[in-house]
Amino acid sequence: MSKNKKIILAFVCLAVIGGALYSTTYSIKKHEKSVQATKINEENIRVSSAAKAKEVAEEAALAKVAKAKEVADAKAAAALKAKTKKEETAKALAEKTAKVDAKLQVKTEENKKNSNSSQKVVVIDPGHASVTSSVTEPQSPGSSTMKVKEPGGAQGINSRTPEYVVNMAVAVKLRSLLQAKGYSVVMTKTQNSQMLGNIARAEVGNKANADLVIRIHADSNNNSSAKGASMLVPTDAKNTDSIYTASKKYGQIVFSSLVSGVGMNNRGVVERDDMTGFNWSKVPVILVEMGFLSNVNEDKLLNTDDYQAKIAKGLADGIDNALK
Repeated sequence: MSKNKKIILAFVCLAVIGGALYSTTYSIKKHEKSVQATKINEENIRVSSAAKAKEVAEEAALAKVAKAKEVADAKAAAALKAKTKKEETAKALAEKTAKVDAKLQVKTEENKKNSNSSQKVVVIDPGHASVTSSVTEPQSPGSSTMKVKEPGGAQGINSRTPEYVVNMAVAVKLRSLLQAKGYSVVMTKTQNSQMLGNIARAEVGNKANADLVIRIHADSNNNSSAKGASMLVPTDAKNTDSIYTASKKYGQIVFSSLVSGVGMNNRGVVERDDMTGFNWSKVPVILVEMGFLSNVNEDKLLNTDDYQAKIAKGLADGIDNALK
């Protein structure tokens, strides 16, 4: 082979080899670009997914905050509504009490006008009501001790009869008997739905300038075997020293008539200094506990018309003896 042919062959080989190298390099670069593009695409997808997840999380957090605010707003609105309703109820009760006081005052004045100067005045106070009140009032003038105006009374252990029903039934019978004896009688209330605080009850007796206020109640005890009647009277204290002697004297006379006339277990005359109705009274006042609604037998008796009539008669005779 001539020298020139060898040279030409060498150039041809170089060209072929160069072409092959170029093709291989191009393929490698193209592959690298493809891989890089794939990586970039995957990174973009990853970043996009992370951004989307972050966006979803932020939206969920905002929704949670919004829901919490909505719940808080609803609770605040409910609390405000409850507070407003409570204030409106308290206002309505106060207005109702004021109206009752006004009516009682008018009735008292009418009784005084229609009676002669020698007629004795007895105020009958049937204890408790079908409406309760958690509003508090001072236990005595100037006292920091507060007591609930109307916590609700006892209930028959078997009959489930509320105490206020028994109290009112006896009070109405007592009123008729005293009126028949010639007394001017004022009732602190005539309906079980009337709710009066103990200060308001005492004021009825004060305004009537009563010769005696008798408060009618029934007792209760965790010990169902407890039975019998008792008479509560004010103690000789700062707010009640002016009515102590007369109250105790009247209480003893009335109670003696009651237990002997009805044949009740005698639990005695008890002095109390913690009763709002006593501490605010300016006239003689007594409170009779007619028996235990927590005792099966006395619960049954206190719910009978005959037994209520016996109690009323015992009290009326005792009051008549005390005020002669």
